[in-house]
Amino acid sequence: MKKKVERIAGKFAEIISGWNNVEAIILGEAAEIETIDPYFNINLDIYYLGNLLPRNDRKEKLKLGIMLETSLVFPEDKFLVEDLPVRVRYKETARFGLILKRIEDRLWVFRESGTNMFYRLTRGQVLFSKNDWLKTIQKRLEKPPEDFWEIIMDSTRFSIEFYLNDLDAAVYRNDRLFYLHSAASFIKSMCSFLFAYNKQFEPSSRMLYERVKALPRLPDEFIGRFESFLRHDMELPPKRKREIARLMAKSILSLQYRF
Repeated sequence: MKKKVERIAGKFAEIISGWNNVEAIILGEAAEIETIDPYFNINLDIYYLGNLLPRNDRKEKLKLGIMLETSLVFPEDKFLVEDLPVRVRYKETARFGLILKRIEDRLWVFRESGTNMFYRLTRGQVLFSKNDWLKTIQKRLEKPPEDFWEIIMDSTRFSIEFYLNDLDAAVYRNDRLFYLHSAASFIKSMCSFLFAYNKQFEPSSRMLYERVKALPRLPDEFIGRFESFLRHDMELPPKRKREIARLMAKSILSLQYRF
């Protein structure tokens, strides 16, 4: 990681860690790539207990660069500091405790947003941790109940079949917009299944392409079909890609995964 990136992230962490209700600060993986890469971002996840500092107060305390925007819907602030993008997202700790309890009580329901929230908790660089909240959460995430992964795979099996049918319909109707929507949802569901099949949390969408291909357990011929489905090629029109999607779906749905 570049020294400039470490310095900027450290400045934010130094200020925010002084707020009374902050439990942990984690720097995301997007800060590890080259700064000229369009995917680069100094992405800071702030885990807090109780009430979050109001956005006007945050703006006053975080005078480290140009504040580009602050979300009125989600607790998030964006900055430009020394020509580098900084994204600060605030996450309430109580929500994670509730989700993990539901997982352990076998009451959790998989959502299309996936398991990236857990990935970020376990794979980022810890810049600050107070008390034992973060260590306790990470310990619980090291080995979730076996049926946690099965719940995800059961749910995404249904989604794969559902979006494959949508893909068929879009090709039949020559509906280019719905085809793109169905194809994206099909790919997302398929990737969610494969990460769960490998007992891994999902990275961000920007990292899916490389990470899914690197999974140790994949169906035969998956990578070649995956690449063909994603490739822009006049010799691979939607009808042909529909056939490739069917082959990928068949290979995935045939996997045995009851642990």
